[in-house]
Formats: sequence, structure tokens, C-alpha cells
Amino acid sequence: MKIRYFFLLAMMLILSWGTSAAQDAVGEKTPSTLAGVWQMCFYRSASPDVPGELKTSNSLKILSDDGHFTNIVMMQTGAITIGYGDYYLKSPGVYTEVIEKNIHLPQLNGAKNDLHFELKENGNLMYLKYYLATDIDGNQLNTWCYEIWKRVEMPAEYPHDIVR
Repeated sequence: MKIRYFFLLAMMLILSWGTSAAQDAVGEKTPSTLAGVWQMCFYRSASPDVPGELKTSNSLKILSDDGHFTNIVMMQTGAITIGYGDYYLKSPGVYTEVIEKNIHLPQLNGAKNDLHFELKENGNLMYLKYYLATDIDGNQLNTWCYEIWKRVEMPAEYPHDIVR
């Protein structure tokens, strides 16, 4: 009887440890594959008949490894923050932004916004889509928005042609 009791107790401890470890892994706040600085991109073409080339824009998204995000736009007069909050991985292929403030899409202030993502080119391109139910005035949009973001990388050495 004592052996059965000991075996049962040992199995319960092992199972509870395994469950706790699995919850820690699932509850991980920030996926390391998304943390970094991302630059918004768009396709540009000289002709409507020719597929465009992917070009970078003046918008940056910073996904920190502590689960905070900041969206920045670079302007001639200086950079401005257009949105910030926290983010977490909801499921494989979906992360959620908990938006504290957004001046570009103020209807999302205080909201959770699920962003469906796909990483391509060895994790250096992130294709995003998210759903907008309404515009700033509460009018129904019911539309999906699509964005492409390129990971900003550090070159091996300082560029000689940099303009500061």
C-alpha cells in the first residue's frame, strides 16, 4: 500500500511540474522572433502593368523583448510616436496589441487588436493583417488591413555613406 501511495504521489508531482512548465512556455509574453525594430514597406512601380518593388517607408514599429510596442513615424521636422502599448503572442501566427494610445487609429485606444502575421525571408519580412470594424467616427468599415514590415538589421560595420 505504501508503495502505491508513494508511486501515486510521485506521478502527481511529475504531472504538476510538467503542467507548470507548459504553462510557463505558453504564457511567455514575447516571442523572440518578433522582438526588434521593424520598418513598414510598400510596393512601388513605375507602371501599373509592372509588379512593384518592395520599398521601405518612414514608419517604424518597435517590438521590445519585454512585451511593449511603439509605432514611430519619421518626418522632416523630427520623429513622432503615433501609437504604443503592450503586445503578446496569442497563438502561432497571431499576436495581440493592447493599445494604450494610437493617434493614427484612435478608435483602437484602449482596445486589443489581433494581428495575424506570417514571417518570410528567414524571419526578416513580416506580413500583417488586422481587422477594423469601425472608423474614427464609428462608421462601419468591416475591413481587413494589410501591412508589410521589414526587420531593421545592424550591418557588420558603420556605413561610410550615412547621412546624419
